[in-house]
Amino acid sequence: MDITKRFDRILQIFFLLQSKSVVSAEELQKRFEISLRTIYRDLKALEVAGIPIVNESGSGYSIMEGFRLQPSRFSQEEILSLMVAEKVMQKHETEFVKKHFEAALIKIKSSFQVHQKRDFLHLEDTIHLKNNLTSNDYLPNIIDVLLNSTLKKKITHIDYLKSSDVHAVGRSVESIGIFYEHGCWYLLAYCHLRKDYRNFRLDRIKKVWVLEENFTISHPPIHEFRNKGVSETRTKIEIRVDRKYANFLYWDRQIFGFTGEEILDDFVLMYFDCSLPVVSFVRWFIKFVDIAEIIEPAHLNHELVEIMEAGLKRIKIKEVIS
Repeated sequence: MDITKRFDRILQIFFLLQSKSVVSAEELQKRFEISLRTIYRDLKALEVAGIPIVNESGSGYSIMEGFRLQPSRFSQEEILSLMVAEKVMQKHETEFVKKHFEAALIKIKSSFQVHQKRDFLHLEDTIHLKNNLTSNDYLPNIIDVLLNSTLKKKITHIDYLKSSDVHAVGRSVESIGIFYEHGCWYLLAYCHLRKDYRNFRLDRIKKVWVLEENFTISHPPIHEFRNKGVSETRTKIEIRVDRKYANFLYWDRQIFGFTGEEILDDFVLMYFDCSLPVVSFVRWFIKFVDIAEIIEPAHLNHELVEIMEAGLKRIKIKEVIS
């Protein structure tokens, strides 16, 4: 039994070495839950069997370029699909399915060409899943265009329809990646119109096409934004909404870090962990000022009043001019 288990492990190490450009001994140790000494012994066994293993100084181990099974010719679209499938399956609730899909995918990736491995590695940093998916969730058809633009570092044009608009507005963006949160898929991108990073719900992108222009700046991977937030600070916010109208806030609240709600007799308490600048939240909240109020932090009410007073002042000035 031990001999069979070791053979299977050595075979898996071989597939793993073929599926990546370089693999560290620590990664092998963590994956197979064995000592470094055993890892070195297994690598030696592969060398004795005729597998030309190269020790990349300071990085790990790889198989000498040119030594592999004849690579299958995977298309760019197939690689994108495999990468998305891997991310989704990592969130699968059934451990058996998740484990064996991963093992099967390693074998598939072992036949990738070198440039395909690099593309796959790069694309791993373009999708971020924080929540588990359910059977009703879907991936919008435009993700292949968005991920390709990220891979090629090409500016993308999108026609985006905000919930408050009637017509879609064209924007040029530099796609960083996509993420899934609270039942919706989002694009995280640098927006040329706003000169800042923005989240765009994929189901509100009405048209998309990749331009010839290259990215204008270098962007961090998506997980850095998602783990730290676009802003370095996060603000805990609590609001109270008349229960009769609480559904009006449903669609946009995820953008501002909605974390939960408490439904009471006459009103609903909503809680946010907002990573965006608080002024963005306040300007969104203005739409509901007649049916809701900000409980915490109290200083947001001062910003709310200042913005509303400035707006009233503009209206009065226009009335005088006319």
